[in-house]
Amino acid sequence: MVFKFKSYLNFLIKSTNQHGVHSPFVYNLVTKCFYNKEKRGSYPALSSLLKQGDNKKHFSPKTAKLLYRIPGYFDSKKALLLSKKSGLISEILSLNNSIEVHDSIQHKGHYDLIFIDLDVLTHYLKTNTLPSIAHNDTVIITEAMYQSKHHIILWDNVKTHPKITVTVDTFSLGFVFIRQEQAKEHFTVRL
Repeated sequence: MVFKFKSYLNFLIKSTNQHGVHSPFVYNLVTKCFYNKEKRGSYPALSSLLKQGDNKKHFSPKTAKLLYRIPGYFDSKKALLLSKKSGLISEILSLNNSIEVHDSIQHKGHYDLIFIDLDVLTHYLKTNTLPSIAHNDTVIITEAMYQSKHHIILWDNVKTHPKITVTVDTFSLGFVFIRQEQAKEHFTVRL
């Protein structure tokens, strides 16, 4: 607990809001999606979902709302969930009726959204599996970057990987992009 608190303080010192972001792609993501305060019709169902069983321990309401908004912002049609929390994430994403959710790799094309545990993500980067399942506009989401010193090292490896061009660290979630037209940058953004 002390480790996570110290990590959060370090995050706050390094982080910025939309005014510290100089990439148009990331600025739009932050202002139009991360900071979007528009009330959604599915938010009551999302709130009820978070109150069930252990769900409230997994995501804060703010993080769950962001996960709900992401597919709409990126117009994601096909998602891949490779996470220990796939059940809850699938339920959150299913509130967006337009997204098809998979929990294993279907070798029929690429995914628009991938939620993946950090250790699996680093493995997929090492084995070069990620480019075969992600396209230029895929949003890759991970979490638990500050769970331990080992996870911080894994997150640093993701940020410095040659195929990764943009990462956005929100402390609770990490967003990873392989956009070929984008200069390599890392952003640390407060939600």
